[in-house]
Amino acid sequence: MNTYRKNAVIAGTLYFLGTVFGVLGAVVGGEVLTSIISGKPLVGVDILSLAAANSSRLTAGSFLIFLMGISLVAMTIFLYPVLRKASKELAMGMVLFRGALEGVFYFLSTLTFLTLTAVGNTYVTTGADSAVLQTIGNLLYQFVSLKAPVSSIIFLIGATCIYLAFYRTRLIPRWLSVWGFIGVATSLAAALLNFFHMDPGIGFYLEMVIAPQELAMAVWLIVKGFNPSAIAALLEKREIPKKMAQFERDSLPA
Repeated sequence: MNTYRKNAVIAGTLYFLGTVFGVLGAVVGGEVLTSIISGKPLVGVDILSLAAANSSRLTAGSFLIFLMGISLVAMTIFLYPVLRKASKELAMGMVLFRGALEGVFYFLSTLTFLTLTAVGNTYVTTGADSAVLQTIGNLLYQFVSLKAPVSSIIFLIGATCIYLAFYRTRLIPRWLSVWGFIGVATSLAAALLNFFHMDPGIGFYLEMVIAPQELAMAVWLIVKGFNPSAIAALLEKREIPKKMAQFERDSLPA
């Protein structure tokens, strides 16, 4: 019987790497990138000068965000063959929201930060008090700042599809799925507070509920894989319609 062990290990590894890349990006990326990830946009700061002063850190952080996007998009490819056996709708929801759409947001973030770095270096190098460059820099920063809660909501829809499929099938322990649901709820609250500019400073802590859950789930997939009995039940469920169809064909008069 195919236990999809390889799928579990690769998906768990990509899950783990994606989370680690995201955390490292926040640490390495400097003040500009960290302010976006933490949901605390900088106010009254010369963004271009700050981006230029931290250009190497911002570039390195952008690269890590890029790697995070690749890892998490690729992860859905290896989960899809398993989850589609439980629900094609949930599997497609995962691929659409945690794969395609979330990946687009990560790549947009990377390009925006790299562009902001380039504009900041141009601004400092020319030595001119360019109102045009300052406007471009502020718009780039505002774009990536406003994008953050939207991308969080997209991520949470995809995450809900994964946790719901896991909870229904018991492919992993249900306590991990329940932990994921709790993380989705707290992260959604943080995203909505950020979206409507009502965050009193707790949004970052609300989002931290789901980060350790994803790490724990990644480690579980790598070490334990999918529950063999749950895999067997899914395979049997898929075989029943085929057996019924074959029985009906065999029952037809010659």
